Amino acid sequence: PERVSRRSFRTWPPALLALRRSGPLRGILSRATMAPMYVVLVANGPFEDIPQNRLREAAAEASALIGVDGGTHALQQLDLKPTHVTGDFDSLTLTEREALAEQGVAIVPTPDQEYTDLDKAVMFAFDTLGATSAHIYGATGGRLDHLYSVLSVLIKHGRVRDIRLIDTVGETFYIQGSIELIGTDLPGRTLSLLALGPVDGITTTGVQWPLNGESLAPGVRDGTLNKVIAETVTIACTAGDLLVLLHHSS
Repeated sequence: PERVSRRSFRTWPPALLALRRSGPLRGILSRATMAPMYVVLVANGPFEDIPQNRLREAAAEASALIGVDGGTHALQQLDLKPTHVTGDFDSLTLTEREALAEQGVAIVPTPDQEYTDLDKAVMFAFDTLGATSAHIYGATGGRLDHLYSVLSVLIKHGRVRDIRLIDTVGETFYIQGSIELIGTDLPGRTLSLLALGPVDGITTTGVQWPLNGESLAPGVRDGTLNKVIAETVTIACTAGDLLVLLHHSS
């Protein structure tokens, strides 16, 4: 397997011992090992869907901690100070923003209504701050239309960037090409493939119900709630937008 630095290694499930990936992200991951910048974003989803201990650990390691509009309130509840807050600020008052600015927090207005606050925050993290990887907390749960827009953001940016969602259930990331996960804590964990549209040529190993060059599509065939049975899992697809949800270990 390719050598992976600790920071680019940190962009995948923390207990994994190695990672090997091909496809469009391969070169990006290689560049990330040269000059990594790990960023954590906290969106305005239900507070109870945020894994608080994981967020605290992530915030301690991050180069930047970004409150996405009302997601700043979650950081404040956890006594975590953001480095930046951004959004159209329909959930963060002027008084709150002024107080944050007095504490040295950078205030980054993004009023463009053509994009969601999370989409704009991800663009800010990568294009302005120079992030090489990002973890997003507080983006799942709550309204279905909000969740749909979050998954759309994950697909849009996951095609070309190293990004994942983290909630109390697990970690969700985009796959294009192939990925290999290796870890002693993998057996027994739940792994779901989420096809947001037709996905072809899916091959998996190391799971209870493997696929061999098969297809998934909404309303046709699902690939959720599989069980990991080995310390090495491989997932590959040839076409389509495929998300992987790897549940946390117990």
